[in-house]
Amino acid sequence: MATRRAFMKEGGSGYPRRQVGGLQAESGDTAFGKHLAGCFGVPEPDLRAERKLERGTISLSELKLDRPMAEPSGSLGCDEAFLVDVQLASIVGHEYWLNGRSIPVEPAVAGMTYIHDLRLDPRAMVRESTHSLHFRIPLATLNAFSEQNGTSPISELIHGPMVGRDDPVMRFLCQAALVALREQHIASGLLLDEILSAVCAHTLGNYGNASAAARRYSSGLARWQELRAKEMMDERMDISLAELALECKLSVTHFARSFRRSTGVSPHQWLLARRVNKAKFLLVESDHSMAHIALECGFSSQSHFNAAFKQCTKMSPGRWRRSFAPWIDSPSE
Repeated sequence: MATRRAFMKEGGSGYPRRQVGGLQAESGDTAFGKHLAGCFGVPEPDLRAERKLERGTISLSELKLDRPMAEPSGSLGCDEAFLVDVQLASIVGHEYWLNGRSIPVEPAVAGMTYIHDLRLDPRAMVRESTHSLHFRIPLATLNAFSEQNGTSPISELIHGPMVGRDDPVMRFLCQAALVALREQHIASGLLLDEILSAVCAHTLGNYGNASAAARRYSSGLARWQELRAKEMMDERMDISLAELALECKLSVTHFARSFRRSTGVSPHQWLLARRVNKAKFLLVESDHSMAHIALECGFSSQSHFNAAFKQCTKMSPGRWRRSFAPWIDSPSE
């Protein structure tokens, strides 16, 4: 616990806040990779680079942890930049902080893209080995790309804290960058510049709050969010939309919109279908009364149950039971 207290006070891991911005004081292709490795207490990676493109600077570095961390990571610098992280190996045991405040996290999934706002001083403690590739993109670089393409400048990248996004384009660019870093021929630098330009353009177009405002969150729920929401609705058929959104770390509006994009139906419609399916089973496999089944399936009353069942099946519950379980003596509705 002493380590945690020191982290909260000064920045922990031997990187006190007075050293914020130290990355900018270094120069050359190794500055970001060296600093990232130091923050996580690992040796400097072989695969790292900092490229000065026509529209700004982008850095990238591989990060490999061979053993669990003993304390939280140091500060990456609370500057106007974002870290775009593509996980190459999953993480189950880890913790995450923004501005010294602990943030609930789910397992980080291999192949997913995660965005970290360096202005919020993100820190992490990973309790197992892992592997990832990190792109450090200053906000000024993103806006230089934006200006060249005649679009509005941005102030944010749309993301949730440690909420991964299934981004096949970023996965492809990550693998291409790793190949370019490993190559030693004369043209590898030019190839890397093209890849990093594509990373910047893709990040701006898919996560930037100006260009993405009209289609925000268009990818729907992450797989873990969809599975968790459905699991919760199966466990509690009286669950509220606010509870589901909170569990998925989203606003109610964002959750409802994303759920529909992922499943094709609203949360209410999905849950109604599950309730009716459960009712169908009970109507055939039990001799419970209609009122009992209505309550067990989460309906507020028998009349509500009758209306919802008929809406979904075009048959009343009583007619359904008489058609599929005629041996059960069902009172008239």
